[in-house]
Amino acid sequence: MLAAVAVVAAGTVPAAAVSGGTPVPDPAEAPWMVTLAATGPAPLTQRARCGGVLVAPDRVATAGHCLDRADPNHLEVHLGASTLSTHPGKIVPIKGFAVRPDYRLISSPTDPGDLQSAAAANDVAIVRLAEPQWDTPFLPVAHQAPRAGEPVAVYGHGLTKPRATPDPLSAVGDVLQRGDLEVIDDNSCDTRLGGILDGPSVLCAQAQATVCSGDSGGPLVHDTALGREVAGIVSFAGEVIGKQCGQDGYADGFADAAVFHDWITRPDPVLAPMPLGEPRITGSHTAGSTATCQAPGWAAGAPDSVRYQWDHETSSSDDTQVFFPIDGATNPDLPVTAELAAEKLLCSITATSPGGTVVMHTDPA
Repeated sequence: MLAAVAVVAAGTVPAAAVSGGTPVPDPAEAPWMVTLAATGPAPLTQRARCGGVLVAPDRVATAGHCLDRADPNHLEVHLGASTLSTHPGKIVPIKGFAVRPDYRLISSPTDPGDLQSAAAANDVAIVRLAEPQWDTPFLPVAHQAPRAGEPVAVYGHGLTKPRATPDPLSAVGDVLQRGDLEVIDDNSCDTRLGGILDGPSVLCAQAQATVCSGDSGGPLVHDTALGREVAGIVSFAGEVIGKQCGQDGYADGFADAAVFHDWITRPDPVLAPMPLGEPRITGSHTAGSTATCQAPGWAAGAPDSVRYQWDHETSSSDDTQVFFPIDGATNPDLPVTAELAAEKLLCSITATSPGGTVVMHTDPA
């Protein structure tokens, strides 16, 4: 899948920037373009994870794999970014997000165990904005998919070529790219992608330009007699058959926006759990005492279920922190043994509602 990783690293992921595309440095050409990034002090070019598109003043459409199991505490929404390093757009606060309930991964025929090479079905999510963006043009969601042979355009900040040494950062799509494609029929697409296409939920397109890692969630735009509209959402591409971005012989797969029109645009969507703050570890870390994994309160989408998992740090040869699950440690309270007292602990909280699943991690303690 084309996301560099789910926005907060916890999620599963399918397909990066447009390879063979045309730079779009003028913010006025795509004011509706959205960049989903992890929060943090690093440059936006290093934190950007997925694309998205403003489809209503209070609504962003993106790919399900971009937000599945993500932590909204660490999600940053940039609206109208053209050049990430110099024109990062406007950071917009969010009310929450929702992932299509029937979203699922489809294993790659060439590497079934690699989630990064998976295709997807029903790969759609929305972000509900806390403040409607009345002054920014949005793109309506298509009611009908374009036909095979019709021209479409994809936009993204993903990789512009395979990431390679000695200068891997040269592949990062700092400037927004546009790729001009042509819609192809499902049978041709399925043949090019190894026979794993979920035809009812996927729209395919192909040309010399291709989508790459980081383009996930970005819009496929169709020009109609009534104006531009969102025909698709970037989902996966040649990685499902072992191809790197920019190589010939495969198609790009998009969630078919027309299929999901009513779900994307419903007035009052059911949201995934929205935490009011960060989880934390309280109590004592000394042998014979109890540490507690404290979940935050919930602003929206109160969870139907909350699961806990305690991890402990193990030694690493390169001085990085590596945590592994503690067998049976799935309660909020953890009895601290002498062995655990000598190690750093971390707690993960998985909260689920009909709107989706959120995974949060405490700081190591």
